[in-house]
Amino acid sequence: MKPLPLSLCALAVASALPVWAEEQAKPLIQEVIVVSGSRMEQNIEQVAGSILVIDEQAIERNMSNDFGSLFRNESAVDIKGGAGKPTSVTIRGIGGNRVMMVKDGVRVNNQYASPLGPGAEGTGRGLTEVQSLKQIEVVKAAASTMYGSDALGGVVVMRTKDASDYLRGEDYYVSLNAGYSGINNEYSGGFTSAAAYSDFENLLTYQHRKGEELPNYFDTQPESDLVQDSLLFKSKYRFNEHTTVQFTLDYLEQTLERWEDKLNRAQVPQERIDTDRDTQVINGALQLRSDKATYLHDDLTVTAYFGQTEQLEHRDYFDLRTTARPLTEYRDYEFKDQRLGLTSTFSKYIGAEGYGHQLTYGMDYEWSKMMRHRNNNIASNGGDWQTETPFTFADTDSNRLGLFLQDDITLLNGDLNLIGGLRYDYFRNSPDQQQAMEAGKDPADFAVMSDTFWSPKLGLVYKLTDKVSAYAQYAYGYKMPTPDQKWGELEVDGGSMTDVIIQANYDLKSEQSHTWELGIRGNHADTQYELTTFYTHAVDFIDWQYVSFKPPVFGPVMQPMEFKYQYFNRDQVTLYGAEAQANHWLTDSIELWGNISYTHGTDENGQYLNSVSPLKGNLGVNWYSDIGGMETDIGAVVRWADKMDRTHDINLTIDDICVMGQCIPKESFNEVYNTAGYAVFDLTMGLHVTDNLHLRAGVYNLFDKEYVDYADVAGQSVFLLNSTMNLQKDDFTQPGRYFNLSVNYQF
Repeated sequence: MKPLPLSLCALAVASALPVWAEEQAKPLIQEVIVVSGSRMEQNIEQVAGSILVIDEQAIERNMSNDFGSLFRNESAVDIKGGAGKPTSVTIRGIGGNRVMMVKDGVRVNNQYASPLGPGAEGTGRGLTEVQSLKQIEVVKAAASTMYGSDALGGVVVMRTKDASDYLRGEDYYVSLNAGYSGINNEYSGGFTSAAAYSDFENLLTYQHRKGEELPNYFDTQPESDLVQDSLLFKSKYRFNEHTTVQFTLDYLEQTLERWEDKLNRAQVPQERIDTDRDTQVINGALQLRSDKATYLHDDLTVTAYFGQTEQLEHRDYFDLRTTARPLTEYRDYEFKDQRLGLTSTFSKYIGAEGYGHQLTYGMDYEWSKMMRHRNNNIASNGGDWQTETPFTFADTDSNRLGLFLQDDITLLNGDLNLIGGLRYDYFRNSPDQQQAMEAGKDPADFAVMSDTFWSPKLGLVYKLTDKVSAYAQYAYGYKMPTPDQKWGELEVDGGSMTDVIIQANYDLKSEQSHTWELGIRGNHADTQYELTTFYTHAVDFIDWQYVSFKPPVFGPVMQPMEFKYQYFNRDQVTLYGAEAQANHWLTDSIELWGNISYTHGTDENGQYLNSVSPLKGNLGVNWYSDIGGMETDIGAVVRWADKMDRTHDINLTIDDICVMGQCIPKESFNEVYNTAGYAVFDLTMGLHVTDNLHLRAGVYNLFDKEYVDYADVAGQSVFLLNSTMNLQKDDFTQPGRYFNLSVNYQF
């Protein structure tokens, strides 16, 4: 990816700006409807807690092309990874599988990835086609009362578009789209079709993407090809004016080919690794919805679903130290996550206007199975192949059952809402003891792990005026360890003289959290704002640490240096901070907006948590106009972050390391990455050429700034990544200047 010349950017923007523009009246602050707060539709002003909303217009305006780019302009959410790389979400310093992700009411797959960073194979959670998304909501506090175990760190709720979103009263809809994203040299194209016939509404969308893995600023990443195909099908049948049933099938396949040369310290190629990775995600659901009032409910939603995420990866290793370049090893990796479940949500209002009880209750059940298999085939000196089957973790069946009830009490003629909720959960992880025993493990270490939890929630929303309200809430969260955290054992792909090993922790316990939020939000005719403070106290917080290091041994029998790390429970963790967001219409055509987030985290010893991000923010302006009869919007935004030095070094070694008379200070081993502050500018422009033809373009990182996003290096050992994976800090830099272009034509 070559940076787009700044002169061309300026010329493109200047030519797009008219000498004069006729102002076009735009709707100002609009009502925001969310489903994540109570699992039923409600106005966001009724929610006792902070919820981030990214609507369809923001997705289109920001020209998002993958899951990570959806949150480009959101300071409260950190995304690690990107195109072709495992993706992880962190909210207020808590991330990974502790943030529950739901798409169209169905829980998505667990992520399986080493915290070691690049080079450590894994499966992320952002495997979704952004073109089909209607709205994303992020609950930023613990939400176990409504969602269960996986919601200790919050919830990300994704909703895809329905046929009715396109039809708008018509009988059919067809559109084509095409685009280019310079961030990873990606070309895309697809179609959307919707039709209504009798009592049926059907939707079919397809999207194809072909590009590369997410690059760095210097374009020094290995060569790669990344191809993604996705299909979304929905069919809704309306029984009557109150009741519908909808079948949804969501399929995505992503294939990656990568060709990587491993270099020694003299930058001479030693080894070539060719990687082929195929990831397939399929989710299906049958959902019944009714708004016919009965004694038991006013609204109900019942969903039966299935899901499977499977990743197959093959790697060939070639010796580059000889002209023959022989194949010395090949490895096969498999990850599979299967899910079957049933969820139900009922709501009932009891009372009168200005006073009453809004009851929400329901049940969740899910069976899931996680598998991670691996085969290594190594060429011997005699030319024969030796097959190894390293133990990663035992295949694990999980069962979870949850029952929940929430009462939203309206008082004082609607000025005060008191919310109380309680959930009971039963969770059971059953690893395959026979499989563990065959791998030489003690079956007793793989005993069934089960637990029960009661998750309370208390909150209130009080209207100070017709336009301003205050809210407060207490929320409890919990999370059982995932199979890979408790039983996982894996050798991460390091260099030829390095072994990096994940070590199991059979004593790992469930983690719990208590979160308090206090906030105020205003919603005026031309201004909307929200200020939030939060405090979280976590017990048995699951983190990871390095537990041992062995230096290399040179001689007749050479031994590589060895690093081991494992997940463990921190006794106590404290997280607190503040967030603010606002948007204001200066005129009917000019909108100012911004957000800022700060989180501070320490453990029981007062040491900083490396998972916490620096002070971050975004500031933007959108201008809506009518140029020559064409509806136009132009946006500018600055994304910034403070430096990050609120970190603590790891205890990789307590002594200096000496090998063959050369000593390296222990401080060099224990140092973790810190990052400098930065500010990055983006410009976007949308043009409705006709009612049927829409064009959009964007220039990102306008001034070609070199910077590192802290989420990509959080807690990483500088020495370990440099010495074992041939990675430097430059390899973690974000892409330089690039541009995006898209076109959509509606028939």
